[in-house]
Amino acid sequence: MSVGKSTDGFRKLKRSLEPETMDLGMERTAEDRFFVCSVDAAPEVNEHSWRLEITGHAAGTTVSVGLDELRSLPQHRVDAWLECAGNGRRMFELVDGHAPSSALPDTQWTLGAMGMASWSGPRLSDVLALANPTDDLGWVGPRGLDVDNAEGEPVRMSVPIDKATHGDTIVALSMNDAPLSAAHGAPARLIVPGWVGAYSVKWLAGIELSSAWIPSWRNDEYYQHRLPDGTKLGPATAHPIKSCLALDWPAVLSPGPQEIMGYARVPGQPIATVEWSVDDGPWQQAELVGPNSDWSWSPFRFRWTALPGEHHIRTRATAADGSTQPETVAYNPSTILWNAIIPHEIHVR
Repeated sequence: MSVGKSTDGFRKLKRSLEPETMDLGMERTAEDRFFVCSVDAAPEVNEHSWRLEITGHAAGTTVSVGLDELRSLPQHRVDAWLECAGNGRRMFELVDGHAPSSALPDTQWTLGAMGMASWSGPRLSDVLALANPTDDLGWVGPRGLDVDNAEGEPVRMSVPIDKATHGDTIVALSMNDAPLSAAHGAPARLIVPGWVGAYSVKWLAGIELSSAWIPSWRNDEYYQHRLPDGTKLGPATAHPIKSCLALDWPAVLSPGPQEIMGYARVPGQPIATVEWSVDDGPWQQAELVGPNSDWSWSPFRFRWTALPGEHHIRTRATAADGSTQPETVAYNPSTILWNAIIPHEIHVR
């Protein structure tokens, strides 16, 4: 069964795909280099018969809308990076020495489970308005069509109303100015910018409107902040500030002058600076290039003269509000949201 697009140029991680190269573009990541996070095959959806059902006790009217109705609503464009909560999961092993996660759903991502795209479609707030929400609407529960997963039920999440009705949260119908492919959620998906990718539900089938939290395995069990002993601290939502190099792990380079690229990102604000350091030497300023807005990643570059031998390069991003990447992060059993400064291994031969 298909994942919904060609697997050429990707590492296959069960039904998920991680790009073989970390050259993911600057303003956009091409669809044929954009990661795929799926538990099973992409559902086959007939876009002519597909309907989006909006239900729930906080819906004044139960409605069913098709693609033509969604296309007739005002369309909004959002340039946003999308990233799996588990991106960098292997860093807990490769950098900190923890044993690899043995949990069945855990995809063993290195650093490539992210991509930057232009998404277009109606604002979710305009779609919800079709159901005449009641005044006590507090939570929105998107539901996907994929059911062959660890939950044993259709994928669903619970999104608070302030994020659901944010002007940049959309029901995306296109990606990089083309209709969504099956791998990326055709015919419609949510884009919840800045939050972990699980909220941007693919193959959207239904939306529940509720005055209260909408339970789900993903929110209540899997995508949870946890202490090292497993104690749950609440759902994972926004990504923390991060940066990484656009190099494979470990990277193999030739001696001599090199232009090194990378990606910094933080939700809801621009990146202020990115610094880099070789072999724990002094921090130096990198150049920010390309987009640098509330929901985009911020590519950066610097020049380094590589000498033969074994090296490591670290990068450190600082946001407009002064928040900075930490030196380390505490281990969590979910192995999600790695954002520590990474000593990226470099072999110069």
